[in-house]
Amino acid sequence: MAGIGTKRTWMRLSTSLALILLGALPAEAVKRRAFVTSVSGNGNLGSWPDAGSATGLAAGNAICRARATAAALPNANTYRAWLSTETTDAYCHLRGQTGEKGACVGGAPLGTGPWYLVNGITNFTGTLDELTSSDPEIYRPVLWDEFGNDLPDTIDERTYWTGTGTDGKQFNGGGPFQCSGWTSGVDGSSAPRGDGLGTVTTWTLGGFMPSCSASLRLLCFEPGASETVTLRWGAGSPVFITSTFGTGDLSSWAGADGENGLAAGDAICRSAASAAHLPDPASFVAWLSDSSTDARDRITSNGPFRRLDAYTVANNKADLIDGSLDTSIHINELGSYISGTPEVATGTLADGTASGVDCLGWTSADIGEDHTGGRPNFATLPEWTEFSLSVGCNGTRRLYCFSNRIVLFWDGFESPADTSRWSSTTP
Repeated sequence: MAGIGTKRTWMRLSTSLALILLGALPAEAVKRRAFVTSVSGNGNLGSWPDAGSATGLAAGNAICRARATAAALPNANTYRAWLSTETTDAYCHLRGQTGEKGACVGGAPLGTGPWYLVNGITNFTGTLDELTSSDPEIYRPVLWDEFGNDLPDTIDERTYWTGTGTDGKQFNGGGPFQCSGWTSGVDGSSAPRGDGLGTVTTWTLGGFMPSCSASLRLLCFEPGASETVTLRWGAGSPVFITSTFGTGDLSSWAGADGENGLAAGDAICRSAASAAHLPDPASFVAWLSDSSTDARDRITSNGPFRRLDAYTVANNKADLIDGSLDTSIHINELGSYISGTPEVATGTLADGTASGVDCLGWTSADIGEDHTGGRPNFATLPEWTEFSLSVGCNGTRRLYCFSNRIVLFWDGFESPADTSRWSSTTP
């Protein structure tokens, strides 16, 4: 698991130089940043030392700005905390307004993203509207505090107060759950938290709601219009999570093509890749292990392994099985960002070996049988493939699919087995 603590180091090395350079860039080239505070405190934000005399949302902003100033970040005095109250959603708050999403009030809204990590280089999310949509564009975890230090791996140390659902609105759930407008730090009240090492859903709504007496961090965004950077495909093996799902008996899935066990998993991946017109569908295999086969031995490509939006999941096979991914696998074969917290059938530990818990070789949907499952919400943690060692085989889950082919161009022309899209026409 040595890779878990060091995976993010390479992105941090250029932080200081990048921030110096960004300070001189014209406005249209600015890349707005986000970070998790290095300091933490209870749900009464006014009690935090950095809050000064402010309370509630204003205290959250003051804390973010004090941290940005301490780290000498550009535009330090503009940062806003990702927080909701009973009267103001985080969506409106980040726009410099009050009220509820869809009815924000208070003058001209501030620009909102897209955002980058604190180094001002690495993509973090799409715009505010893209981030809070039903197809949420979050590219990787926020990863770092304001100084570019890695967040701890333990959940109680890497999470932050949000009070906010995935749509950018206050989380209600029979609530309210915002620590009395971020003025309460006592037991008896609670609020949702976000996970600094999580992506889809968990970045703002990660796990159980702690008491307002707990000590959590804050997530801080630099508001304003930001440069949009779209990655282009580089040579690599495509990876996706299936849009379809089913029980632990893989033969019962659409696309299993009469197969069972591991062969059914591969058929499901290939059927999905073919329907989505991905290059060389026959090259895909499911990230699955059984009693006789480790998932890592089914991966013959040495990568790099890339999601369909071109983001690198792992640089090579060794990187894939070191216990930590570069970013999470939360894009399906259609190129859509998934939502929620779906489970993924794996039967596989973070080192790519079999866990020994695999729905009887992926042939059982019995409630009494279990399998090891992962979550596509995590990247730099083993949870991507071993979130739970015992998930009932009767429930539904998805699959991770890996191509064993290096795709050079995203047009399929390089496939030796399929020339149907080649043209005899010349300019």
